Amino acid sequence: MDDQKLGDDVYALQMNPETSACKTPLQVAYFVLDNAKYWYLNFIYNFMYKCFDMDKLHFVEGDTDSAYWAVSGDEGAGIKQQFKHVIKNQQFYDENAKYFFPTVEGDLLDEKKILGLAIEREGPEIIALAPKNYYMKVNDKEKLKLKGVNQSTNKITKNQIVDNITNGTITKCTNMRVGQKNYQMSKLSTEKNGITGIHTKMVLLSDQSCCPYVFGLNATDYTVQ
Repeated sequence: MDDQKLGDDVYALQMNPETSACKTPLQVAYFVLDNAKYWYLNFIYNFMYKCFDMDKLHFVEGDTDSAYWAVSGDEGAGIKQQFKHVIKNQQFYDENAKYFFPTVEGDLLDEKKILGLAIEREGPEIIALAPKNYYMKVNDKEKLKLKGVNQSTNKITKNQIVDNITNGTITKCTNMRVGQKNYQMSKLSTEKNGITGIHTKMVLLSDQSCCPYVFGLNATDYTVQ
């Protein structure tokens, strides 16, 4: 249910439809869930590590089927250079890039090929606290992703994210929504920590490095050099 405030006690409501159409086969959904992590790492270790200079790449954040990388390439080549200036093994790249990247410009089928990759966004700056929690500048626009926070009622800025990293400042947010129970319409308010250094999906070290959960290990078992 979506709502929009029209006055002090007047709201416009949009109800979710009772039916919906899905054109994605169930096989695709199950395949993504079952195989995403394997192919994710397969691309990194069996392709990127073999043909890219990984000293010029930094993994910023990622999710089930996406990864954001900071690339230290040619400063004068602009933000559309992708990985062109960090290739260390051109022959390996030329022989294998076609299995991952689109090879035919403007061909949607080629761009969406199974196990293939497509560029989602490119920009000169990105700061991430956790998966689905980041700031990114795309051309002249700023994109701020903050899962679980209604940004239409909470003003979140890049400075708040930076302040959390440098000073540990926690930004609290309030989500407002309208709910109905027993034919009684109510305005509900939920307060939560919108920006925080707590990261529940990985082990977070003192220098902001993220390490995977391994049974029997905690943050004190990792060494930062």
